[in-house]
Amino acid sequence: MELARAIASRQSINRVRPDPVPDGVIEEVLESAVHAPNHKITEPWLFHVFTGKGRGEFARARAETARLQAEEEGEGEEMAAGRISRERKKAFRAPVVITVVSRAGRDEVETRENYAACSAAVQNMLLTAHSLGLGAIWRTGPVAYHEHMRAFFGLEEGDGIVAYLYLGYPDMGERPRRREAVAEKTVWHRG
Repeated sequence: MELARAIASRQSINRVRPDPVPDGVIEEVLESAVHAPNHKITEPWLFHVFTGKGRGEFARARAETARLQAEEEGEGEEMAAGRISRERKKAFRAPVVITVVSRAGRDEVETRENYAACSAAVQNMLLTAHSLGLGAIWRTGPVAYHEHMRAFFGLEEGDGIVAYLYLGYPDMGERPRRREAVAEKTVWHRG
């Protein structure tokens, strides 16, 4: 697929078939990530790949995080049960879930630049998935930032979860894209 077309046609795909994705295809998506620009060649990314029954481990961590959040927020038992169930199911919305972690830098500036590099890595992954006929969606949400999930992934001070990337073969068609014209978002400074 031509790059310009891939960029213009890529979109978040939130419905995918349960068919497994071959490891080689997943590895191709991961390989594209490590070619993202990164300041001082810090290569700050770390990937956790959940497939098949391995998604159960991710589901349990999400469910426990939801339970803790419900407890922290004083939710009633019935509301908490619904929240826990919804979070557990999210681990199974695609046959592949890749968590992208950004490692802390030596200082605040490098940590911020590392996060930006990991965001670029995620874009590479999304474009590669699209070019390979996969559907993908980038998610995070409150669960990604909770201390329990940080502990689950062994994150250290300054590390962060950048994305939960859900991958699979699309089970939906393309939708019209809504984007404002670039002219509406551009300020030119000319000499």
